[in-house]
Amino acid sequence: MLDLLNRMAEATETETVWTLLVDAMAPFGFERVNYALTRGLAGTSIGDPHDVYIRSTHSHERVRAHHETGHYLRTAEYRWVLENVGAVSWGWVAQERAAGRLSESECAAMDSMQARRRRAGISISFAEGGRRYKGAMGLAAHAHESQAALDLRWPRISARVMAICNMAHLKFSHLPLPVRSACLNQRQRELLEWVADGKTMQDIQVLTGLSVSAIEKHLRKARDALGVETTAQAVAKAAFLNLIFVTSDAPEIRG
Repeated sequence: MLDLLNRMAEATETETVWTLLVDAMAPFGFERVNYALTRGLAGTSIGDPHDVYIRSTHSHERVRAHHETGHYLRTAEYRWVLENVGAVSWGWVAQERAAGRLSESECAAMDSMQARRRRAGISISFAEGGRRYKGAMGLAAHAHESQAALDLRWPRISARVMAICNMAHLKFSHLPLPVRSACLNQRQRELLEWVADGKTMQDIQVLTGLSVSAIEKHLRKARDALGVETTAQAVAKAAFLNLIFVTSDAPEIRG
């Protein structure tokens, strides 16, 4: 296990971390893995969907449909993730409903979810260092395992599973994220880095050999790619997404 954690820690691409994570969960009986990370959390909103990093062993179409409908926003599981840190059984929702602690919308969402969910599982909510950050993961067991059976063996495997998942989350949090708004080319990254360093337009002109008009053109395209109005906002968002001052290459955009 220490070898696995070291390999994750040394990974320089999100794809490597994801592959290691999925492969590591299989021996623990988890066949499906879902992960999401946002740096734009505001209340119950995850922010701009294009800035959210989502990975899943489910099909891209199924994942996109789940998030585009916003159905998850009405679930008790989502509320739990926002309010807690740690892991919880998917059986928790049924217990809360039986105790009368779910809202009408959460009950309706539960009924809809159960019509599609065929597996037992565990939800994980990660500790964060910033109030706009939130990462969460869902682990689904093999189709033949009941929730009661998974809950029974979870205490025996939880420490190891949580260590692996926490390491994966920490790596995702520090690597450039391949999200839709991360389409910056090398020149745009370079110029944003110079701006972040406090360089003036004249300084950047000397450092890069570009004309002022060329610099402004590249910065305008960077602002457009990031969906912001000012260069200061572009620097902040690029830093949020780990797109500047990084050693790895630009991430490949998926889907």
